[in-house]
Amino acid sequence: MENIKQTKSDVFNLLSWYHKTGRTLPWRSYWPLLTPAYHVFLSEFMLQQTGVKTVIPYFEYFLERWPTIQLLADAPVDDVTSAWAGLGYYARARNMHKSAQIISNAGGVFPQSIAELTKLPGIGPYTAGAITAFAFDAPSVVIDGNIERIVARYFYIKTSLPALKSELPSFYKKMIPEKCRSDFPQALMDLGNEICTPFSPTCGRCPLSTGCKSAKKANPALLPIKPIKNNKIIRKGQIFVIRKKEKNNYKFLVYRRNTHGLLGGLLAFPSQGWDDKEQNYDENWRPCNLNWTALKPKIKHVFSHFKTEVQVFLADTEETDKIFIKHKFQNFQGQEKEMFENHRWVTEDELHLPKLMQKALKLAKNYN
Repeated sequence: MENIKQTKSDVFNLLSWYHKTGRTLPWRSYWPLLTPAYHVFLSEFMLQQTGVKTVIPYFEYFLERWPTIQLLADAPVDDVTSAWAGLGYYARARNMHKSAQIISNAGGVFPQSIAELTKLPGIGPYTAGAITAFAFDAPSVVIDGNIERIVARYFYIKTSLPALKSELPSFYKKMIPEKCRSDFPQALMDLGNEICTPFSPTCGRCPLSTGCKSAKKANPALLPIKPIKNNKIIRKGQIFVIRKKEKNNYKFLVYRRNTHGLLGGLLAFPSQGWDDKEQNYDENWRPCNLNWTALKPKIKHVFSHFKTEVQVFLADTEETDKIFIKHKFQNFQGQEKEMFENHRWVTEDELHLPKLMQKALKLAKNYN
C-alpha cells in the first residue's frame, strides 16, 4: 500500500513538473484541453521512427494542406507520399492514407477503442493508445522508447529487451493517474527527453526520484538492458535514369514499384541490387539497350536496417514510346511485368520520388 501511495505522489509531482516545463508542440494540448484526434493521428504516424524536430515542419505542412481527415482521404496517394518525402518509411504514408479513407468513409468519426483502432492499416497498440489517451483522455497504455526506459528504471525491472516489452504494460498501469490521463504519457516523454535520458539521467532533478528504485542505485542508467547492436550492412546497387528531350524539357522513365517491399507503391527509376539482401545481381545488366554513362560519385543512403551505396547510370533516348518498348526493353530481373504495365514518361515537375531516387535524379541533372 505504501508503494502505491508513493507512486501516486510521484506521478502528481511529475504532472506538476510537466505543467510548468512541458514542451510546446503543434500537436499537443494540456489537460483539460484534449488534442483533436486527427492531429494525434497525423503526428503519431509521422513520429513512428522519426524524431520530433524533423516531424514538426511536416506536421504543420500536412495540417495546412489537408486540415481535415476528409481532405487527406480525398488526396491522391502520390501527393501524400510526395509531401512525405524526407520522413522515410513510406509504408507509413500509404497506411496513413488508407486509414484516413476508412475513417472518412465512416463519417470522419474516429474510433475510440484500442480494438477498433488497431483494425486500421498501420495502427498498432502504441498508436491506438496514443490516440485514445491524447484525444479522449482514456487510461490507455502508451509506451514509447522514453517511457520504456522510465518505467523499467522506476520499478527496477531487470528483464532485458526485447522480452521486457511484454512486462511493461502491467507496471505502466500502476502509474496511470485518475485525472490528467491525456497528459501523463506526454509528461513521461518529456521526462525521458530532458531528465531520464539514456546515458546520463539527472536523478536529482527528477520528479519521480523519491519512489524510483534505480535512483537509489550506483548506476541509475543501467536499465533497460539492451541487446548488442550489429553494425548496419552495406548493400550495393544500381539505378538507371533514362530521359528523352521534348522541346526544352526532359521527360524521365519511371514505373510504380510493387506495393510490397522497400519503397512499395512509389514511383522509381529502374534499379537493382540495393533492395536485394542476397546481393544476387549482375553488375553488367542494363534495363534497356542504350548508351549508358556511369555518373560520379556513387550515392549513399541509409535505411532502417542497412546502408546502401548505389552507382547511378544515365542514358538518353529519342525513341517514341511504342518503339522504345518494342526494341529497347530487356529482361527486368523478375520485374519485367511491372515495368511493361506501369512505366510512364513524366516531366520533372510530375516526379514524386522517394529520397533515394531523388538523389539519383539530382546527380543526373548535374551531368552536362
